[in-house]
Amino acid sequence: MSKAIALYLPDGTTPAPATDFGSVPPGTTAASRQLLVKNTGTEAIPSLRMFIEQTSTADGEYHVTVGGLTLTGTAQEVLSSPLAAGATLSVTEYWSTPAGLGVTGPDTANLVCQFDQ
Repeated sequence: MSKAIALYLPDGTTPAPATDFGSVPPGTTAASRQLLVKNTGTEAIPSLRMFIEQTSTADGEYHVTVGGLTLTGTAQEVLSSPLAAGATLSVTEYWSTPAGLGVTGPDTANLVCQFDQ
C-alpha cells in the first residue's frame, strides 16, 4: 500500500509541467490554467493540506483554488472526505500583477501539498 499525489493536466494522464505565465503587465491577470491533483497511490489519502509559497506579492501574486477553496500562505485542509486511489481534485491557477508598478521582473511561487504517510 502506498500514498502519493501528483499534478496532471485536465486529461488526467499527462503530468503537469511547471507553469510559465509569461509577461503579465501591471494591472492585468494571466489566463487561468486548469490542473488536477491526483492520488497516484494505492490507498486513500485521508487528509491533504495545501498552500502557496511565495516570497513577495508586491510585484505579482500567484492565485490557486482547489475544489473551490482559495489557497493562501497558510496550510489548509482541502479534502472534505478521503481522496481515493485514482481520484482527483480540480485546481485552477493564475497570476496577477498589481496596477501602478513601473518595473516588473521574474517572480516565482510554489504550490505545496502535504499529507501523512
